[in-house]
Amino acid sequence: MFITFEGIDGSGKSTQCQLLKDSLEDIGYKVFMTREPGGTKIAEAIRNILLHIDEPIEAMTEVFLYCAARNEHLEKIILPKLAEGYIVISDRFFDSTIAYQGGGRGLGIDKMKEINSIFIEKATPDLAFFIDPDLSTIEKRMENKELDRIEKEGIEFMAKVRKGYLDLIESQKNIRNFMTIDGDLSIKEISEIVLKRVEDFLENDRG
Repeated sequence: MFITFEGIDGSGKSTQCQLLKDSLEDIGYKVFMTREPGGTKIAEAIRNILLHIDEPIEAMTEVFLYCAARNEHLEKIILPKLAEGYIVISDRFFDSTIAYQGGGRGLGIDKMKEINSIFIEKATPDLAFFIDPDLSTIEKRMENKELDRIEKEGIEFMAKVRKGYLDLIESQKNIRNFMTIDGDLSIKEISEIVLKRVEDFLENDRG
């Protein structure tokens, strides 16, 4: 089973990845948690460029850097771990590129879907969770944080990314298991919603 968590920066998705991993392991499942960009040495090196280089990156260059990291991640981590029988939880996957570069950078949702089609065909998540807090919540969470290159784009950029996610999810209605969760709920409330959905899937949806 392949599960992804999506959301704009500061949404709390990374916390939920860890909580779900812990809960599933307590039940007895083999779970592997990873992140994008990252997961392999090459992908982590690309992550460092994308998030920490101190110069502008052209929007399409940014797209292909994310895709290069994703290909490494998919071929060396995600697909092998799924083949070994793990539940794989990833903090972001191709939906992030569709929302951030398609929506945030204005390159277009459909164009990003087309570029990411190779990944979509190889490993579409069984479940994807979009953690969606109010933008004012995000602003507060970012106030005392050391920001990376993407986070420095500011709240107006994040609003465009959020709309990119919402447009993407609307386009996937009745096609994919993409669940939106109110990110202003408590950490515990969100984790309970997530675990219930995953347990229901494991019990019913796979058969």
